[in-house]
Amino acid sequence: MTPPRRAHHSKKPRPFMAHTTAQADLGYPDPGRYRRTPTGAPTVADLVHPGDTLRTSYCTGGVVVAVKEYSFTAPTHDILPHFTIVFVPPQWYGRHRDTDRCWINECVAVDGRILKLFENNSDEVFVEPARPISEPPIRSILITK
Repeated sequence: MTPPRRAHHSKKPRPFMAHTTAQADLGYPDPGRYRRTPTGAPTVADLVHPGDTLRTSYCTGGVVVAVKEYSFTAPTHDILPHFTIVFVPPQWYGRHRDTDRCWINECVAVDGRILKLFENNSDEVFVEPARPISEPPIRSILITK
């Protein structure tokens, strides 16, 4: 005789609403409220560029190495574009390996701010544009006989 099957753990009620697409995919309730970049407004790719320095509202940050666009299909079948910002810690910028990369997923630009796709996620990304590299000062050498 076989024992009765236990319900799969993903069938348990979830204690809070999804804050990310990954949580929604795992079965957390999707609140259905999303942020969108208004038509004609700058996107995350327009606001963030490789070489920019970023920090977040949850105390992480680094130097941007890439910005990639993705999309999420909501339960209502709306396709919602969002971006992933790839960055490395400042001390590794310029000599980083793939294993040094970090990601901030599901970013959306709203009124010049970079926020997360789900409205109930209060995380924010702050960007400082890259400073132009100035040429080093010219050195002169005095040669005497």
